[in-house]
Amino acid sequence: MLQHPYLELPKSFFQPVWPEPQQNARLVAVNRALMQEIDCDLSDEQLLALTAGQLEDASLAEFDLQPLAQKYTGHQFGYYNPDLGDGRGLLLGRWEDKNGQAWDFHLKGAGRTPYSRRGDGRAVLRSVIREYLASEALFGLGVPTTRALSIATSDEQVQRETFEPRASLMRVTPSHIRFGHFQWAASKGPATLEFLTNFVVEHHYPELQSLEEPQRSAALLKTVCERTAVLMAKWQAVGFNHGVMNSDNMSILGETFDFGPYAFFDDFQIEYICNHSDYEGRYAYNQQPKIGVTNCQLLAHAFDKVLDEAAQNEALEAFVETYNRQYIDEMNCKIGLHTVQPDDKNLIGDLLVLMDQHRVDFSLFFRRLAKWNQPDEGELMTLLNQPGAFVDWFQRYDARLQQEGISESERQQRILAVNPAIVLRNYIAQGIIEAAENGDYQPLEQWVEALHSPFEEHPGLAEFQKPPSPEQKGLQLSCSS
Repeated sequence: MLQHPYLELPKSFFQPVWPEPQQNARLVAVNRALMQEIDCDLSDEQLLALTAGQLEDASLAEFDLQPLAQKYTGHQFGYYNPDLGDGRGLLLGRWEDKNGQAWDFHLKGAGRTPYSRRGDGRAVLRSVIREYLASEALFGLGVPTTRALSIATSDEQVQRETFEPRASLMRVTPSHIRFGHFQWAASKGPATLEFLTNFVVEHHYPELQSLEEPQRSAALLKTVCERTAVLMAKWQAVGFNHGVMNSDNMSILGETFDFGPYAFFDDFQIEYICNHSDYEGRYAYNQQPKIGVTNCQLLAHAFDKVLDEAAQNEALEAFVETYNRQYIDEMNCKIGLHTVQPDDKNLIGDLLVLMDQHRVDFSLFFRRLAKWNQPDEGELMTLLNQPGAFVDWFQRYDARLQQEGISESERQQRILAVNPAIVLRNYIAQGIIEAAENGDYQPLEQWVEALHSPFEEHPGLAEFQKPPSPEQKGLQLSCSS
């Protein structure tokens, strides 16, 4: 049974909307692992009806469905937009697992809503497959993220750059509340903001319920800032570029949210831009932590009438402290270190500068670092283009390992445990999409299963564990992706 606590919020936070159902739809992907994780016992018939927006189907007669489009605002590419909301998605309700954890079921590609502006509210097969792949890739890497439960498609065509098959996706996460919800609440006044704060604390941060105001709001803001900082550090460490870090795309749970023109690195480029619409590089790879702070500042401003400047600054300082600590921890693990020493940030920073200068494959370098000083070291050195430029760094790395005092086998095990053997590069995702558009979903199933265990070797995918060819690198995408 789907519950709907979101209806407890003031009516200014949503509008009831029924989806525009897909006709003659078919279920083409089901995340069985996620279904098991959340104790979801829906039949395929029920799942198809929900995912295709066929909410009046007889199989759903037991459900009291009240789909709604959420209202929020936000800053898009630095500019405030008061007209935002769920323009192509509907919140269907919450599923509760056996442990009492609730999970939002959110239908993406549901059709027009009052917030669609000039859009058709629909999604295409290409975009929902990309979200499905990205969310499972990040989940496998240990990065907080929303998940995808299922995909439905039909023969209906939707016009984007070309005509493409319509599709929809069921997104699952404990909360779909964004930073933009708090910006909207602030615009409605202190009472509305207090109501939203209490709702979020009750449903998502119950450990803060014993606090009185303004301590409750201060603690919530600080916690969200800290979670966001952890997320930013993990993105940077796995080489993930989000592409559209607008404040309405930021989750109050610190999860990766709203996938668009994302990319995992091929060759490392500090200023890499994965979104070809981002002409100024606002959301470039090296800007992501800064934009994380900026979005947390926007969230803090929503509490202007509740929290003083000191409380807001404390939360923002917590972001910086958390990010710096988490990032060094993540990067040290990637090179086989577990302790942190004062000069480690320079060791990591200098390595990234070298990798940027010589366009070294990001994921393969860290994975193959396990081969350093081994008989098969050549596989590492061939990645470096100019190995001589790295001699001094490897000497510093060796000295740091001596300080760590670990055996060579332990170093290798540590590196292989946190650096993936398989990476969802854009050319791989594109190949999966093209196969699906031709009716072949086997590559999608194979890759989703593999992405759940990315640190294993996966010999069946060996051809994808080699450096990509020049024409396979650096594929940029648009927001329609």
